[in-house]
Amino acid sequence: MILYSIIPIIVTIISAVVMEKKEPGIVKNWTSGSRPFIALHYLFPTYFGIFLGTHMFQSPINYLDAFFLICAIFFSFQTSVVTNDINDIKADRISEKTSLLNSKSSAIKHIQELGVCFFLISLLFAFVLGYRILLIVLLGHILHFTYSSPPFRLKRFFPVSIFMLALGALLAAIAGYALFEPSKPFLSFPVKASLLITIPLFLGLNFRDLADYSGDKKTKVATLFTLCGLNTGRYINAFAILLSYILIPLIVQMPLFFIAAIPLGLTSFYFCLKQPFQENYIFYIYFVLIGLLAIIFNINPGLIIPK
Repeated sequence: MILYSIIPIIVTIISAVVMEKKEPGIVKNWTSGSRPFIALHYLFPTYFGIFLGTHMFQSPINYLDAFFLICAIFFSFQTSVVTNDINDIKADRISEKTSLLNSKSSAIKHIQELGVCFFLISLLFAFVLGYRILLIVLLGHILHFTYSSPPFRLKRFFPVSIFMLALGALLAAIAGYALFEPSKPFLSFPVKASLLITIPLFLGLNFRDLADYSGDKKTKVATLFTLCGLNTGRYINAFAILLSYILIPLIVQMPLFFIAAIPLGLTSFYFCLKQPFQENYIFYIYFVLIGLLAIIFNINPGLIIPK
């Protein structure tokens, strides 16, 4: 079993060596353009699902399984990055947004091959964990493909695009939960946990489209900012992020958490309106929120675990 589990790791290493030989520097360029903050955003729900499973089923974490699942989710997201960049070449150039494909060093053919590698590696890691995990990870791939790629390209339609991003985070959490509940993970996943993931993210993720405004407008992609205008969209986005923070204490039924949620929400509100806009600050505040929730849930799992 241990030898069987090593296969995805070996394939990952071999793929990196082969891709680097075909185009020197591609691994370094991918690392710098791999969207580390948004990648973490997908790994947090995965850990959250693992947390739910280990407490609900009173089962210890298998750290090797958890590591393999995190790898599967990570490479699944990296596949979506490549897919999105391939389909957004024109928009990214208009927005002057740096990506793997509009950098000077990487040919589109090699980036496509890199995406195929990420796709296969993510499925290999998931396959080791069983066919149900494999199906969930595959469903995540399908979700991201229909989001980015024609003929669907659902990112063109607001607010469907934002809902799909929130749904992707929920899928990551269900994958973590499925390590402990493989029979019916979608049906038994706690409702409160689903709401905690989807509602705040649905309200809060519009800021990701702000930097793409010029390209989205020219390529007819509907976002909050292209529909409402840049200035009005900024204010709606800021209020939506503030609301996403305010709703968290209500969802987990912990009024005391308003003490943290309101200042964090107001700080995000400020940085959403501050120009020039720097989305990194929104992520920093979000990571503080995740850290506080992790501490609180570990102290009192009953806040999120159904009785």
